[in-house]
Amino acid sequence: MKLQNKQLCQTRQEKIMYALDKLECMSRSQLQYLFQLKSVRNANRVLYNMSPFLNHKRLHENVYYLSKKGRQHIGSEKNKPHLTQLEHKVRRNDIYLYYGCPKDWKVERPNEWRIQGETYKLISDARFSLQGVICFVEVDLKQKMLENKKKIKLYRSLFHALGHQQALLIFYTITSVRKERILSWCQEYKVNAEVLTTEDFENYFL
Repeated sequence: MKLQNKQLCQTRQEKIMYALDKLECMSRSQLQYLFQLKSVRNANRVLYNMSPFLNHKRLHENVYYLSKKGRQHIGSEKNKPHLTQLEHKVRRNDIYLYYGCPKDWKVERPNEWRIQGETYKLISDARFSLQGVICFVEVDLKQKMLENKKKIKLYRSLFHALGHQQALLIFYTITSVRKERILSWCQEYKVNAEVLTTEDFENYFL
């Protein structure tokens, strides 16, 4: 029985490491939610036992990412994430979990298209498909609102280039005021969009 429990523990640890490799980092509550670690105390114990394989930084809670040993253990070729971008990446994970962990989830994918001989480029924070709809994710934490408006105009062009293929812009912002402004621009430019705020995720992963 002890050997079986040890094997189950090792399997769970490797699953956590592969998830961290895929998403670059995750908060304690996100890991707790994804791997059903039950209580905060139990989640902290599991992650503490993985200390050789993990590093963490304290934001609103601990945010974990793979250490060099952890990356080597699973054969990852990725570099250590930029610590200044951890908050942005954690918020991006909220969308990943909220939409049921899409299998085709890709982060920071470039989109390039041509209209009337002119080439346009746009890098989405993430991209995935949902019931035949292509979903593009944008996370807005401290972005200037004028930049958000420019980005929405670019998505109008991209969605037009996609033709009859259904597309959805998922915007994640921090306040209801910014949400209303972003929604108004999406309506103005006829961009099919869903705008979420941090309030939509309160207690969702706890």
